[in-house]
Amino acid sequence: MTSISQNGICINTLSPKSGITIWYSRIPEIIQSIFSKGIYYNFGPVVNETFKKDDFIKPFLNDDEISTINSFKALKKQIEWISGRYLIKQMIQYFFPGNSSLDQITLSYLEQGAPYLTHHPDIPISLSHSNDYTAAACCKNKDQTVGVDIEKIAKKPDVSFMKIAFTQDEILYLKDDSVEIFKNWTIKEAYLKYIKKGFNESLHRVEVINNEIWHNKKKIDVDVYSTFIDDDYVLSFVSD
Repeated sequence: MTSISQNGICINTLSPKSGITIWYSRIPEIIQSIFSKGIYYNFGPVVNETFKKDDFIKPFLNDDEISTINSFKALKKQIEWISGRYLIKQMIQYFFPGNSSLDQITLSYLEQGAPYLTHHPDIPISLSHSNDYTAAACCKNKDQTVGVDIEKIAKKPDVSFMKIAFTQDEILYLKDDSVEIFKNWTIKEAYLKYIKKGFNESLHRVEVINNEIWHNKKKIDVDVYSTFIDDDYVLSFVSD
């Protein structure tokens, strides 16, 4: 892992394989650096704010994106969305310097919710966020497909969540340990992003067993990478 500084924000970088880069950064640090006024990142059910372009030190969102932010009903959702967009836009401008200004780098969505770069749909990307962190991944090999997920490790989930999130075979192989459970969960989520379906695919059709992925009982030939951050976050990545 290495770190770079972009506009005063510490961005941690990972390269799980050649041509692929993952950036992750702390959301409170991002918002402290991009807003021209005080914004408090509160994890509680705080009512949304109405944002304008001049709320940001350096404009990086266009009018449509500002409208999208203001449609969200909670400040937490707004801040996560803003932070993720800032990180991925900085990433694309950094690795593909011929691109436009940040406010002209925009994301669109496939029918089942997978994001892609509006004007560069051939550049593979993936986004994730959890609590204090947001993460983004991109690939210079335009024939690749990628999926990234980051989660804060909490206490061991209850039985009802386990039955929803995992199959009986997965539970059988899982260690009775919250770290292992959250690691497998991030691998599953990263794969759901990799296939561009997200939660539109049944969680029980995808199984993560011994760091391998099975889809509809068929083993999938993909690369799986996981790492731990600050001892209480896990980040997983799936690619061709």
